[in-house]
Amino acid sequence: MSTIGRPTLGYLLVALLATAPGPGLLAEDGGTVPHRSPIALALSADGSRLLTANQTAGTVSLVDPAGRMVLDEVAVGDKPAGVAFAPDGRRALVANWYGYDVALLEVKDDKLTVAGRLEVGPEPRGVAIAGDGRTAYVAVGAADEVVRLDLDALKVTGRLAVGREPRGLALSPDGKALAVGDSRSREVAVVDVEGFKVVKTVPVEGENLRQITVAPDGRYAYLANMKDRQFATTRNNIDQGWVLGQRLTRIDLKEPEPYATISLDPRGKAAADAHGVAIAPDGKLIIVSLGGTHELMILQAAPRRLPWRVDGSRDLIAPELLAEPGRFRRVALGGRPTELAFAPDSKTVYVANYLGDSVQVVDAETASLVATIPLGAPATVSLARRGEALFHDATRSFNQWYSCNTCHSDGHTNGLHFDTLNDGRQDLRNTHERSRKKVPTLRRVTQTSPWTWHGWQTSLEEATVESFTKSMQGTKPTDDEARAVVAYLESLDFPRNPYRNPDGGLNAEAERGKAVFASAKAACNTCHSGPELTDGKVHVVGLEEPDDVYEGYNPPSLRGVYDKYPYLHDARSATLRDALSGPHSSEAVGGEELSEQELSDLIAYVKSL
Repeated sequence: MSTIGRPTLGYLLVALLATAPGPGLLAEDGGTVPHRSPIALALSADGSRLLTANQTAGTVSLVDPAGRMVLDEVAVGDKPAGVAFAPDGRRALVANWYGYDVALLEVKDDKLTVAGRLEVGPEPRGVAIAGDGRTAYVAVGAADEVVRLDLDALKVTGRLAVGREPRGLALSPDGKALAVGDSRSREVAVVDVEGFKVVKTVPVEGENLRQITVAPDGRYAYLANMKDRQFATTRNNIDQGWVLGQRLTRIDLKEPEPYATISLDPRGKAAADAHGVAIAPDGKLIIVSLGGTHELMILQAAPRRLPWRVDGSRDLIAPELLAEPGRFRRVALGGRPTELAFAPDSKTVYVANYLGDSVQVVDAETASLVATIPLGAPATVSLARRGEALFHDATRSFNQWYSCNTCHSDGHTNGLHFDTLNDGRQDLRNTHERSRKKVPTLRRVTQTSPWTWHGWQTSLEEATVESFTKSMQGTKPTDDEARAVVAYLESLDFPRNPYRNPDGGLNAEAERGKAVFASAKAACNTCHSGPELTDGKVHVVGLEEPDDVYEGYNPPSLRGVYDKYPYLHDARSATLRDALSGPHSSEAVGGEELSEQELSDLIAYVKSL
């Protein structure tokens, strides 16, 4: 039975999705309906259909945005993270972040069918489909590659090395350029599509790069991102925009221009966790989603030019944007808005709301939320889901500057290091690099007590309170809130290790490295032992600073260490080779120097952990 043009059936379907399990979506208890948690969305070229990548449900939903209804939903894989429509709207592609594959979807008679699958590499996220409807591109984050696909043959036709952790992808309207946001290397790669080569790389000095889009005229690419300012987390530094801030960044795709930015943070009511960006087809409005403050920001880009600052940024938002009515507006949405898409009318904006389990419809001209389309959710919110909401809530920090997720991106790490007082001291003058500590991953953190780099914290609930009140300079969480955050942390785990053989075993090099790891010459297992590859003790390793409040360091788990760069407590080692052959090797172990073969084998084994 068709649901087109029959909104009553659409609303009934939404109600059923919210209260009853769909095919293939049952949890282990046989009856729990999952949160959909849409992290990404794609709008068809004519604006009539919309797809959402539902991360916690492992599904894609097909939505009729005009009828405000869910038409269909299909299981696609493990943690879908990016989705794209083909230009004709007849098929689509979704990348499964933890599944390491893409699923090709057929869209017919308002139904979704998985037409094929293809493994593309570790941790794919962003996807884009070319104008021919056949060629597609996938950002493969843990391989630092963009992969080109032939969707008709369902095969890989090329692999292109880019920067560290590519995530967002966007094709220019003429299909000649592909913009790639390389999150961990803080740059945008511009790819010549015909030659499938990087023609320029633009450093943006920004972090947490997410959705990227190209303006209708094809001149500029835009993305919203964080800017790490590196000062200590005091209230004054936070409010001046000297710890971190949010930026809208512009990249010139045509000319060899440097990047340009606009600061998004008003004093006293900052933006936080910028994620999505969309440009109206007529070019008059630019929209940014702010997951941490649960809102959209609407910037008027024409007829007046925005106050771009080239090759740098202001501490706070330009006063002229606040002074002129209509040039800068905020729309409260709740939840966690992530990716955005403009309708062809240049007025309507669709928002994937991860924590809202919904698609929201915003009138950009009036800056108002006009509709919410539920995708389905459990009737009762679990303790872990409440903790997930707290983890992403920047309004719990001083003047809402940042959330836990700002640094522990996706519950992992964004690779930065901060001076947060959790080691008992701060460098208020920002003159001592060693005062900043690297952001550790939170994957499996509940299994790796004690906590903090110095190992002084023995309660994860108390560590949560410390983070909210000291790192974030915010309000103290209640005991129930602290338990909720820990419940969410219990859900975080690593993806499968790409350095293992398909059967989970080790290759020959890693097998040799395993012996080196346990040998008296390297003695890595002295500290990195047990099921989590940490002994849970504090060791004096020779890397201490004279004014450390706490003595010694707590060895971090080596699980998933291939993706924990940079290394050591102060991020002094950019690579595993640096960490295993530099000061850590000589000071912490004090054994014999490894041969080049032994070092290479050891690195291969450590990457496999």
